[in-house]
Amino acid sequence: MPQSQDKRKFVRVIPEEKEPVEVHLMGSVLLDVLKARDLSLGGIGIVAPNHFEEWDMNEKIEILVALPGDLADFLARGVIKQIGKKSKEEGIYGVQFTEIGPKGKQDLQVYIHRMERKGRIAG
Repeated sequence: MPQSQDKRKFVRVIPEEKEPVEVHLMGSVLLDVLKARDLSLGGIGIVAPNHFEEWDMNEKIEILVALPGDLADFLARGVIKQIGKKSKEEGIYGVQFTEIGPKGKQDLQVYIHRMERKGRIAG
């Protein structure tokens, strides 16, 4: 039986609007601050303005994820695995994490549990 696309390895949560998760992109060309649409231990959905159209599938990027509140920012490396809906203003990019330090992973897990308790689970 084929596996449903809704079956994910990690729980995805949606940040609260009043406390967004900021994503700082670092690369040879781009340095920008964006917002996370959703995130999990496996990756992050990033809302990016349309000038990011030069991004390609499987492009490797480095990001700094700024979690709200008492949790530390963390560096992560990842690969663009999905390019979602685009409008004139913005597009959604899915980045699969390939590397996160142990402290970053721990704080991300704490954040995900907090959002789960608030019912902020992505469908």
